[in-house]
Amino acid sequence: MQTVDALDVFVVGAGASGLRLARILGQAGVSVAVCEGRDRVGGRLLSADPGVDLGATWFWQNENDVREVIHEFGIETFPQYASGNMMYQIPGSVQELDGNPLDQQAWRISGGTQKLAVALAESLPPGTVQLSTKVTELKFDQGNDKGVTVITDRGVYTAKHVVLALPPATALANISFSPQLPEDVMSIAMNTPVWMGAVTKVVAVYDSPFWRKHGLAGSAMSHVGPLREIHDVSDVEECFGALFGFSRERITEEAVTTQLAELFGPEAKTPRSVLIKDWSSSQFTSPPGVDQLNDYQLFGSHALRQPHFDGRLFFASTETAVDSPGHIQGAFSAAHRTAHLIIAQNN
Repeated sequence: MQTVDALDVFVVGAGASGLRLARILGQAGVSVAVCEGRDRVGGRLLSADPGVDLGATWFWQNENDVREVIHEFGIETFPQYASGNMMYQIPGSVQELDGNPLDQQAWRISGGTQKLAVALAESLPPGTVQLSTKVTELKFDQGNDKGVTVITDRGVYTAKHVVLALPPATALANISFSPQLPEDVMSIAMNTPVWMGAVTKVVAVYDSPFWRKHGLAGSAMSHVGPLREIHDVSDVEECFGALFGFSRERITEEAVTTQLAELFGPEAKTPRSVLIKDWSSSQFTSPPGVDQLNDYQLFGSHALRQPHFDGRLFFASTETAVDSPGHIQGAFSAAHRTAHLIIAQNN
């Protein structure tokens, strides 16, 4: 395996946080490498044809870090469709409710949120991001050098700092540490939930958002399932229609289309495609047993916002943020926090 010359910072994870961090550090003159186990950038920002999101979908106007990136790269946005009535489903009954409280004030990225990650990645110097590269071990030198050796399946790196820009529990499930993290930090990291980690996201794509002509918003709440919450994620020009929902169950296309027809009428039974993304099966998102991680009070934990190993190790995923944890904003704010800590150490 090749050994790469020493870097200032090695970032594990090319999702929203890792890429934003690399951008900020690079602008400050800090040398950075980013590695990603997947063959794409974005992490939980995942968009698919014809421009729908299978991961994070929305942002809000008070999320300043997200708006900063949108403005920096000239990314087009539009408000979440919210007009019309929502549907409500309980066993044996489907009701149409007045209004649509589910979708107020949310905004979307034209073409999908993965555009944020792609824009950030393309802004970095060539070669900064290494895809299909899995980190297996971190060794923290106990001698005078006080560096970090990063062992991957494609080479060995040395750096002054390493940043884990992926869910803490996922990092600990995939990476070994030498020496081990302190027991209290390990316990918090291993028990911190993974946002969307136990969720399956489904998008049914149609030729048009036909429900709108019936006065429906395309939103629904269900106590029946398999989709428990549903939203309209059609494109802004109505070039296609799309209904998107969350589930924590094993799911089939037939079950999805049957439920959508019950809620929105027979036209919903025959989408032109159904996209299903089970995030619990993604090694680089979710650790084994992710569905058992339910203590959301651990989000933004003090232990995960502090550096470890004499300022050489940082956690920087959305789960570590105190500002909008779980949102894209949380990932970007975690990146800002970590960048400022690293820059301060190196000045």
